[in-house]
Amino acid sequence: MMKKIVFTLLLSCIASIGLLYSQEKNERIEALKVAYITKQLQLTSQEAEKFWPVYNEYDNEMKQMVREHRQKGGTEIELEEKILGMHKKYKPTFIKVISEDKFDKLIAAERAWAEMLRKELQRRKENGKDPKPNKDSN
Repeated sequence: MMKKIVFTLLLSCIASIGLLYSQEKNERIEALKVAYITKQLQLTSQEAEKFWPVYNEYDNEMKQMVREHRQKGGTEIELEEKILGMHKKYKPTFIKVISEDKFDKLIAAERAWAEMLRKELQRRKENGKDPKPNKDSN
């Protein structure tokens, strides 16, 4: 009985450490994304103060929409239409805090960021540093 309790606690600790590590990694990636977008848009401190709350709302809604789309098994063209719809929905809000030119740069910066991230993950996978190792590889 005691062995089961110790084993269960050990598994819980290992799982918690894994989740914390994953969360920490995600937070670092998000911080790099923020720095990248800030640099690409050349946001002033006043713009940044107004921009980031709007962007965070937009980004959270975008992530939720993509998650739901993938769970439902939608097509790529449907996803692209939803993304375009999200851009159209948020454009007036963004235009109030940044210029239309900077909004266009935001869309381009997000695409460039996603492509850089995809390439880096692919490079790491090819070099044997798979960011998401299989459970069977232990």
